[in-house]
Amino acid sequence: MENLRRLELLLFVSREPLSTPRAASLLGINASDIQRLIEELRSEYHEQKKAITIQSFGNFHQLSTNDLYQDLVDAFIGSSPYRGLGPSTLEVLSIIAYRQPITRAQIDELRGVSSDYSIRVLLERDLIRVSGVLDALGNPKLYITTPRFLRNFNLENLDELPSIGD
Repeated sequence: MENLRRLELLLFVSREPLSTPRAASLLGINASDIQRLIEELRSEYHEQKKAITIQSFGNFHQLSTNDLYQDLVDAFIGSSPYRGLGPSTLEVLSIIAYRQPITRAQIDELRGVSSDYSIRVLLERDLIRVSGVLDALGNPKLYITTPRFLRNFNLENLDELPSIGD
């Protein structure tokens, strides 16, 4: 029980999602125990209808508000994953999410216009990152989405993206 509360504390004080290996190292237990404790906390919060829950993004975990209270949260902080992102920037983000890894030139070709501004905004907001370079003339950067993208759009992984036909 003590490790359960200690993990809960780590999740509470962590400013960024906490990785399973980091939590295991801090608590002196193995990664499978961390996963079990995460599920135990998640069940506890659900059964008690707590205002918080645990979101997982691959191997990272974070305390988050329960969706049951999203209207109140939105009213309080006025948040939206789309806040401040214009239609063209959302279009670029969608292209990257579905086609990653992808270069700026490939994005521009799909859109028919320059994506420089949108890519800069998405990089600044940590919704995308450079994952490497394409082995081609000029070695263009390859862009992918980040854990913050998953978190902001309430996804555990990219498989949860709606299919393009939806």
